[in-house]
Amino acid sequence: MFVMANVAGWIVNRLLQRGLSVTSVRKLMQSIGFFGPALFLFLIGGVTSATQAVGYMCCVLGLGAFALSGFAVNHLDIGPRYAGILLGLSNTAGTIPGIIGVTLTGYILDATGSWSLVFLIASGLYVFGAVVWLLFATGEQVFE
Repeated sequence: MFVMANVAGWIVNRLLQRGLSVTSVRKLMQSIGFFGPALFLFLIGGVTSATQAVGYMCCVLGLGAFALSGFAVNHLDIGPRYAGILLGLSNTAGTIPGIIGVTLTGYILDATGSWSLVFLIASGLYVFGAVVWLLFATGEQVFE
């Protein structure tokens, strides 16, 4: 993830230097950072070896690092003066699924014993988040 976050940052700088809009670049990085992991989480349900599972999870984390060049810096784009507050609010909201997810995973595993279903739900949440981002995100300054 460390390596891929730096690769994504380099790509962002190149795209911005070539004249792409901040909004387009943020949406591209977020798409890679969410649709990529969604694909590998979907695929992980059908793995047949631990090596394959570890490889897929590395892809999830590596591609997920691209989201750091999407949403994670977007607070500075939309409200430089309030970036800390915006990050705090969005980060707080982002932890709620993590809290619920632990309990939901336990219920799913108790009821079905299916890790495939757990990964499918996680994949679906990534896709949902990416679609919402593509529809509503902007890289233009919104706040002062």
